[in-house]
Amino acid sequence: MATPLPAAHADDLVSTKEIVQLLRPTPHPASESKVRRWIKRYRITVVRRGLTNYVSFTDILEAQRDEAERLHDVS
Repeated sequence: MATPLPAAHADDLVSTKEIVQLLRPTPHPASESKVRRWIKRYRITVVRRGLTNYVSFTDILEAQRDEAERLHDVS
């Protein structure tokens, strides 16, 4: 399960919109609503700056991996 990174990893923070763009060319792209579900399900720390939410891209990749494994186990 994804664990939040310490604040020292601030350079790892990306917005949910950026996450969608970064995952688009991968074999497992995700919509913004799916990314928000992962944030909630895996209790990923959200940093709010202005009107934009940022999360650790590493945490999102770990959540994506866990989701792929979970879906594979169900099949």
